[in-house]
Amino acid sequence: MKRRGPELLVALWAAITFGALLASYMAFRPVRDALVLGDWDNLPWLFTATLIAVAILSSAWTAILGRARPRRTVPKAFHAFAACCLVFAVLVGNDIAPVAVSRVFYVWSAAFNLFVVSVFWGLLADLLGPVIAKRLYGPIAAGGTVGAIAGPVLTRLLVDVIGIDGVLVMSAVLLEVAVVGVTQVRRYGEALDREDGVPPDEPTPGGALRGFERVARAPYLLGIVAYVLCTATAATFMYLEQAAIVRAQLPDRVQATELFATIDLWTQAGTFVVQTIIATPLLAWVGPGIVLALLPLAQGIGISALAAAPVIQTLVPVQIATRTITHGLARPARELLFTVVSRDDKYQAKHAIDTFGYRLGDFGSAWLHKGLKAIGVGGVALAGAMLPLAAVWMGIALVLGVGYRRRLHEKESS
Repeated sequence: MKRRGPELLVALWAAITFGALLASYMAFRPVRDALVLGDWDNLPWLFTATLIAVAILSSAWTAILGRARPRRTVPKAFHAFAACCLVFAVLVGNDIAPVAVSRVFYVWSAAFNLFVVSVFWGLLADLLGPVIAKRLYGPIAAGGTVGAIAGPVLTRLLVDVIGIDGVLVMSAVLLEVAVVGVTQVRRYGEALDREDGVPPDEPTPGGALRGFERVARAPYLLGIVAYVLCTATAATFMYLEQAAIVRAQLPDRVQATELFATIDLWTQAGTFVVQTIIATPLLAWVGPGIVLALLPLAQGIGISALAAAPVIQTLVPVQIATRTITHGLARPARELLFTVVSRDDKYQAKHAIDTFGYRLGDFGSAWLHKGLKAIGVGGVALAGAMLPLAAVWMGIALVLGVGYRRRLHEKESS
């Protein structure tokens, strides 16, 4: 009979770590989104800057992992982002170059969110393998949702007392909690009783562009890239429509911040329910492909509804529903896809996909949205442009499900 003690401890510490990471990010996200409303016309440029930033960051990370042990390097990356939070706290607290700092902060926060989440799930894919991951990814994701709920709650309760700079210091502290947690995840993860054994913590060879090269050579990874691009494109269209609607109907920044925080709270509450009750049995029953196909279906319906009635009353339920499916079902299903790839791909290719691939979708859809709006395309016509994407996106999800099952069978047969 297999020992489940280390497995339960991995799940506990991983849930705590993911919760601390998302709490750190979600604590300052409502303020960031409210601040960018005044810079709405420059959003495509901010997405462009973010794409450049994550390309540099992803290449640097891949180069570092070629020389350092990945599992020991992840907490050091969290330390670095905590230090950045403290730098921004000083700049914001002293009102230094507020416009420039707010733009840099927006780009940094977009890179931060993808980076810390990507390296965390890459570590889990390395330690757990597909069998254990299928059991634990739901509860671990639920721990992250608890943190995502706690983050905006803490901001709403404390921002009047500690200010925005204080919120950034709080985010740094939460990142240090994640450092403690991820150290324990590594400790107990290396003690797991896996069928294929836990691989040693060795550097992943290759240069700065190794992750991109591995993606380009593997059809399965290219399929994941395509799914990520579709996800980012639809999410960015929704985000830009949200910014336009709120800007027109709710110009007060305080009210806008409250609305964004409300959407976040209801989204995370729904995500927690989905992750704790639905995600694990659904993944075990139908596999990741069908679960991934639920997101394009929901986004297609949501975009159509928002195009027909572009008001806050439509925006709120659509955003809550689509984000709940994104984080509650699609996220653990997509992470499960990486448990059947090589160890190098779990750190190098996965990181390139999660960061550069996702922001490439942001970049392209932001400029496409701006171009369509410039020539007067909107409403039903805009929804019509997105519906074919949803159909292609759903097909990609089903193909990925087939690829996952084939790779899992090969892994179990070897």
